[in-house]
Amino acid sequence: GWKVLILDNHAMRVISAAVGMYDIMEKRITLVESLDKKRAPFPDMGAIYFLDPNADSVAKLVADWSDPSNKRLYGSAVFLYFLGRLPDNLLAQIKMCRPLLKRVKGLMEINVDFLAVEERAFTFDMRHAFPSFYLRRGNTPIELDIAEKLVTVCATLNEYPHIRYKQSSGICTSLASVFHLKMDEYVSQNPSWWYHGGPVKNQAANRERGTLLLLDRADDCLTPLMHDFIYQSMVQDLLKMDGDRITFQAETKNDPSRTEAKDVLLDDRDSLWVELRGKHIASVIETLSGRIREIMNSSTGSAFGGKKQQQGNLSISQMAAALKALPEYREVMSKLSQHMHISHECMEVFKHNGLYNLSELEQTLATGKDEDGRTPKLSDIMERVEQELLKMRDPKARLRLILIATVSQGGLRQQDRRRLMGAAELSRKQIRTLNSLEILGLSIFASTEKNRLVGRLSSGSTSDDESEYAASRYVPPLKHILSELVNNRLSFEDYPSILPMPESNPSLSTPSARGSVRSSRKSRPSGAINLSGGRSIAFMMGGMSFSELRIARDVMEKEMREVIVGSTAFISAKDFVDDLALLGRDEE
Repeated sequence: GWKVLILDNHAMRVISAAVGMYDIMEKRITLVESLDKKRAPFPDMGAIYFLDPNADSVAKLVADWSDPSNKRLYGSAVFLYFLGRLPDNLLAQIKMCRPLLKRVKGLMEINVDFLAVEERAFTFDMRHAFPSFYLRRGNTPIELDIAEKLVTVCATLNEYPHIRYKQSSGICTSLASVFHLKMDEYVSQNPSWWYHGGPVKNQAANRERGTLLLLDRADDCLTPLMHDFIYQSMVQDLLKMDGDRITFQAETKNDPSRTEAKDVLLDDRDSLWVELRGKHIASVIETLSGRIREIMNSSTGSAFGGKKQQQGNLSISQMAAALKALPEYREVMSKLSQHMHISHECMEVFKHNGLYNLSELEQTLATGKDEDGRTPKLSDIMERVEQELLKMRDPKARLRLILIATVSQGGLRQQDRRRLMGAAELSRKQIRTLNSLEILGLSIFASTEKNRLVGRLSSGSTSDDESEYAASRYVPPLKHILSELVNNRLSFEDYPSILPMPESNPSLSTPSARGSVRSSRKSRPSGAINLSGGRSIAFMMGGMSFSELRIARDVMEKEMREVIVGSTAFISAKDFVDDLALLGRDEE
């Protein structure tokens, strides 16, 4: 019969990331309820609980079945599903609740304690845990929590991975050994579970064991601060986002002169978003204009004013008119114009905030070279930074630029810091945020003798697809790390493995069966490439930026090796500055 689905907050986010409401209703679920809210009774319906295995959720579950007046909330069939491992003490609490126990028809740990935000990207939704990674407080190390979540990712992917970690990072070293213990424990407790590259049980895929690489945000604080003009990064950086939901003003259907707020989800269910999110914003607007122009110039569309649309980007009002004139293309035009709206909004902010000149300065600081390939004098660049700070109205933007200057140069000379601080007029809280870089092991002061601009232009770091844009010269270090990892060239000195790694076996590098953290979804064009070898899973403690998410997709496409990335959270520049502020505040 029909059932009610009850979710706690965390389970709600996990489920929403993976499936839509329609998918749930198809499984004979009539209602989705929040465990935290007061609910109406449905005594004739079975109940399915999806819960995070924590004390609070188990207490609320038990409370559902402990009504002194003996009123039944749901019917006689109750199914309990936990996202991760249910501790013995919480299982004991469930067993002590007689009215609940006699109705339980199934209890299972489903091992999905992560959010599958993209086909090959997952997050643990730990947006505010940043200080606990770098300030050691309390008895329970955060590594234990993260290791248990990582086990659920590997269990879902059927991976019992080789473990490698950044040797110089204390938290990665510690996480590697805790995860190793937890993963071994999972394998020994689940004898029927199979993994890629393991003893043949019933797996279809003949591929090597995967590799899990543990990375630390503190090793690269520059990338999340930089302005990046790839569509997904811009949307997250410049527009108001709530997770993957964006609200923008769209013209009403009946009256183009009036607008209404429209909510849009930017996720894997939107195939146009999947196609465009990794492209430069200029290329996105060009693609969208071209497609709309094609429709307007098609045989049906030529009725639109009788005029052929010439080259050039279309205005929003031209598109609105086209939407009205071409009702048969309404659905496809609506999706195109939606992205046209969002991309134009990005460009409005870009122009309004003078981001072209600012990003050119950022690129020079980050790479040590200007757009003509010359190395400017440090004093000249510091003068440019000072001038830029004096022009900026937004104090948050000023702090961001000083952070970029400090991180990119490995610290500032005393005289430069004084000049820039004077121009930026930072508040005391902002100064604490800037100084919190020291907690992450970064220098904030450079020696007074320093007179050369330093940068990070490694060999071949400007890739072909980015080189046409002067404001995209900087390439995040993750690109080199992932390329080396998938080609078995990553230094064991810098990234050791917990156990000795086997020699790579070429006979196993057959095209892999495609699998993803979202494999229940219909396959999309982005996943149609034929991949070989074992999977590489890169997990970053402390947050991964959206530009790094794109890099992982690019490396996978170029190297034809499957790359899955995950992090404690996916972060914008604002998120990262907020994290540093938390670190500064907690250190007081």
